[in-house]
Amino acid sequence: MRKCILFAAAGLMLAVAVRAQDEVRPSENMFGTGEFERASEVRPGKSFSTIAEAMKLLPAFPKVDQITSDKAKYVADSTLYAPYKLALEQAMVASQPKYMELNARLDKARQRQAQRGQAAMQQYNRNVEAGLMPSQQEMMQIIMSSGVDLDKASEQELMEIVAGSIAPKWGISKEEYIKIINMAQRNPKQTETYLQTNHPQLYQRLYAANAGGPMTNEVGDDRNEGFGKIGEGIQACIGQMNDVMEDYNRRPISMLAENLRQDWLNSDEARQVDAIEKALWERVAEWESGLDLNSSGFADVPYPGWWTAERKKVNKLIDQWNKRAAQEWLNYAGDAQQQFKIVFDKAAALETENEKLAKQGDSENAIYIVNKQQLLSLLNMLKTLLLPYDDALRFPCIDYLDEDGATHLGKG
Repeated sequence: MRKCILFAAAGLMLAVAVRAQDEVRPSENMFGTGEFERASEVRPGKSFSTIAEAMKLLPAFPKVDQITSDKAKYVADSTLYAPYKLALEQAMVASQPKYMELNARLDKARQRQAQRGQAAMQQYNRNVEAGLMPSQQEMMQIIMSSGVDLDKASEQELMEIVAGSIAPKWGISKEEYIKIINMAQRNPKQTETYLQTNHPQLYQRLYAANAGGPMTNEVGDDRNEGFGKIGEGIQACIGQMNDVMEDYNRRPISMLAENLRQDWLNSDEARQVDAIEKALWERVAEWESGLDLNSSGFADVPYPGWWTAERKKVNKLIDQWNKRAAQEWLNYAGDAQQQFKIVFDKAAALETENEKLAKQGDSENAIYIVNKQQLLSLLNMLKTLLLPYDDALRFPCIDYLDEDGATHLGKG
């Protein structure tokens, strides 16, 4: 039994010895974790409040030289990415009261819209009774018989369809009817004057029909269709952004890190580094054995020039591998960043279009305000655009080895 135990112990010691020999490769302990010193006490970058402004100020994606050392990462983070991130966080905080303000504006716009709709319906019913308009049932029959798809037809297309039945009731041509309706949407007062001058009998009929209530020439906001299309585009951006995010999460960059670790260990650079380091430290041991201690019993002696020369060779090999691997890493993270950027660039264009259309009439349009709310939500999603930036800076670069040093001998 004692012999078996001894054999087992010997086997264990042999296994440990073999394992120790396997672990002597200096290159195996060089592969980094990707962690680096984060920027501290950084001031926010230039402030912004819109997606368009945020995209104009978006820093360029990291380049190879910015991620191949901890120092380079710190510089990039502290001067470019951390300031932008802080500016984004400030914009997100500022967006909360803006969202509440938009809610209040939307409530008022919808109340006003409901009041206008009620007044318009009362006027419509009076015009039906006066024989100036077809009834709702007749209107629906006219539209259905035209074969138009109600879900896809624009307001202008519907107007073209019903104009043919309303214009005869007004005693004017179809083209004149459309002209008057379009004028009424832009300028009710001008329309009233136009009717008095060019169609006095029609004006009297309309006036008489609406004598029992306020006369409303405002049919609706002709920008609604445009605002609606912008809103559809914004919703599409939100959906696309979620799809890109889901795809990015399905292929975590940690998998690439493990692949790169194997690539490093199997690389020609790592094998050369191992050979240089092994020979270097054997030479150092021989050199140290010939050193004399000083009178105090210890000595700090700088390494000779050949030690620095060999370390420079090692660092050149490390730099060679870092640059090659860093490009692969950036291609991976940069692809996702480009996908996110495409979505937010579209959102920025829609944001500009929404504001441009708002300036062409009443800015308290309900659809316009809803669009602004959705865009504000997208602004808060901009933080997802920074995920590939953060992943890029987490490149597990191989740290460069010291090129200057000294040996410490003796008891001191």
